[in-house]
Amino acid sequence: MPASPARPEVFEGAALPPALRELAKPPVRVFAHGSLPRGPCVGVVGSREATPEALAFARQFAFDLARCGVAVVSGGACGIDAAAHRGALDAGGVTMIVAPSSLDRPYPEEHADLFAEIVAKGGCHLSPFATGMAARQHQFFLRNSVLVAFSHALVIVEAGLRSGARNAARWARELDRPCFVVPSAPWNVLGLGGLQELERGYATPISSPAPVLRWLEQRGLHAIALTSLPPAARETGPETTEPSAASAKSSRVQPLPAKSSHDTPVGVKSSPVKPARAKSAAPAALGTPIERAILEAIDAGVHFPGEIAQALSLGVGEVSHALLLLTLRGLIRNESGMLRRVSG
Repeated sequence: MPASPARPEVFEGAALPPALRELAKPPVRVFAHGSLPRGPCVGVVGSREATPEALAFARQFAFDLARCGVAVVSGGACGIDAAAHRGALDAGGVTMIVAPSSLDRPYPEEHADLFAEIVAKGGCHLSPFATGMAARQHQFFLRNSVLVAFSHALVIVEAGLRSGARNAARWARELDRPCFVVPSAPWNVLGLGGLQELERGYATPISSPAPVLRWLEQRGLHAIALTSLPPAARETGPETTEPSAASAKSSRVQPLPAKSSHDTPVGVKSSPVKPARAKSAAPAALGTPIERAILEAIDAGVHFPGEIAQALSLGVGEVSHALLLLTLRGLIRNESGMLRRVSG
């Protein structure tokens, strides 16, 4: 992979990106290798010590965004950040790293090749720090503010109670950016920060990219139809497309035409479990294909998460996430460890 150019482009004064002027104290200048993203941008952030299921979800989520012409913005860190960058690259899309260090001191150092690949494939490595600046704790706060300012919306995949992702969520509130959270199971300490954002009404729960893409479309920030995604990524059930706490006003960043969609199929494995009774047929309004398959499995007599995952050929983390959403919607309950449908 070719190395990034030695001399970065400098944006300052009238050339400072307009999105950064929304900050109360914007950086005096920013430095960039590569091309700043044009059109809709979505920040995807989360824990460095993420679960394997969250890493896989973040990569697929970013893939689906990028194939629809959305630039994926993240911080380049280990964990969710790197998974999001790689997902965008998988789709042949654009992604941008917003660094907590200067460009000549990549952070983390082991991601130098990833950053060079992002730049070589049309993305951007951006930093508000001058040459020779190693990453320090206080610099992550400025990094997060720049990351959110560039993003039309923010997505948290998995974040702890004290995390950079929650600091990014605070910047999203300050800048009137909608914040979306992928809910974690309550026993997953790595995701408690995201759950707290939801409980306090600061964010909107999502289980697919569809609500984010629709939010962009409604504000003229999305050029590719949502139907370019496969059904598994389009269907969202009862989820709302409107953020619960963020302002509905659109960002002042102006979109340009997005890239064409790719045709890589994405979906869930079909379920071998058939409903035992007529009432087990779940209508489309009840949720995603995975959620409907889980409801059918429970109706067919499969009552434990591990058994459901095995029956549906799905990961335990993926099933646990769907079970949490079904529980929150009042569709299932846990009776001494056994999952039951709630009769309605």
